[in-house]
Order: sequence, then structure tokens, then C-alpha cells
Amino acid sequence: MARVNSTTKETGNNFNVANGTGAQVRAGINDIFTALRTINSASGDPSGAANVVAFQPHIDTSTNLLKICTSVSTGTGTFTTIGDISQANLGLMPKTGGTFTGKITHNYTSSLNLPSGTTAQRDSSPAVGQIRHNTTLNQFEGYNNGAWGAIGGGGGATGGGTPKEAIFHENENTMDNDYTIGDGTSNINAGVFGPLTINATLTIPSGSVVSIV
Repeated sequence: MARVNSTTKETGNNFNVANGTGAQVRAGINDIFTALRTINSASGDPSGAANVVAFQPHIDTSTNLLKICTSVSTGTGTFTTIGDISQANLGLMPKTGGTFTGKITHNYTSSLNLPSGTTAQRDSSPAVGQIRHNTTLNQFEGYNNGAWGAIGGGGGATGGGTPKEAIFHENENTMDNDYTIGDGTSNINAGVFGPLTINATLTIPSGSVVSIV
């Protein structure tokens, strides 16, 4: 790592070599190239009119942060952090395949785009907690207890006064995925409006009841 010094440099610009003997000029050039080869790295941010210019990159070795100077005023640079050189992908989220390990806050008022696809396009090896929009069934769905299920399956009435009353409950009439009532051990009852065609395994634990109306 290296950062330019003022030895054998022009006044006010440490990246320009001053006139001098061959050895002095050579030392000045080597100093500049060493700094360039190490992206002008040292502890802290460079400062002073002779050492920093706009759009100049550098590495702060005290934090491992790669930064770029966006502007300079009276020898003081304003730096924007690009990433952490000690982290894979500079600590930035890749466009595909990334994993967040902390809480993510979406601070906007528009909408969040969820994955949307057909029933056949569901994950081949789903995991608990996954959610998506199913274009075949025209509903949002989530994966839990070994099966995909509708999210927000109930619908409000389309007529009546204000506010509208949540009267009707809707469910599919064909079960194509294995399903276990509750968590498999609790005394959980369930109900469904029939007729219901079951094309998979429905597990009803001891102490649980399923009513088809």
C-alpha cells in the first residue's frame, strides 16, 4: 500500500514530478506509480489540495473500504464508499443468488414485486416461508407444513354498505399437494367447503378434526 508524498513533486500537486536530477525524477515517478498500483491506499482519507482530486479512488486501510472522491472543496474531499474489499463481492448484494442475513426495511409507498408464475413453475425443492403469486390459481401462496397454501384466501363482499363486510370464505376444490393439519402434533381442527377432490396425502393428527361442509 502507498500514498503519494511531496518529495520531488510540483508545488500543489503531488502527482506531478518536479524538475530535478535523474535520480530525483525517477524517485518521484516510482512514488506515483506505487501509489497508483495500490489504488492510493493508506489509513484514513487523503486530504489537501496536493493529494486529492474529484473522481480519485482510494482504499482506507483502517476500514478496508474502497472509496471514490466525488468533489473537493479547499483541499477536503467528499468520499462515497463503493464497498468493503475484505468481503466477497465488496460486501454488496449480487443481482442473483444473494442472501440477506439481517432485517430489510422497504421504505417506499408503491409496491413490492413478488415472484409470479404458474403452478408448474413452483420451486422444485421449496422451503418453509417462501411466498409467491400463482398465475394458474390467480392467488398469492406460501409454503408451510410441506405444502403450498393460499395466502389471504378470504374475500370481502362486493356489495352492501361501507365498510364492506368480510362474509365469504373461498377455498380450492382440488388438493394436489400433501398437507398436514396444524403442526402435526397439536389439536387443530380445520374446515373446508366441498366438494373436495383429494389427489395427495392429507394427514390428520390424532385429536384433530377436518370438516367438509
